Amino acid sequence: MPSVNVSAQSPMSLLDSVLNADSARQDANVALLKKAQDIEKQQGQALIQMLEQSAPPADGRLDAYA
Repeated sequence: MPSVNVSAQSPMSLLDSVLNADSARQDANVALLKKAQDIEKQQGQALIQMLEQSAPPADGRLDAYA
């Protein structure tokens, strides 16, 4: 009966490949989270700027229930 070589890679290199793939996935997730945080910060700054530039109400009071 002929023998069959099942593994072309050593078990350690397979583990390294799995760990590297997991690390790359985590790096991508962190980069995506940082980008989302940057966008939120920009939107918040734009809102603050818009509120600062808006004209005050004619009677001087802001209706917080609107």
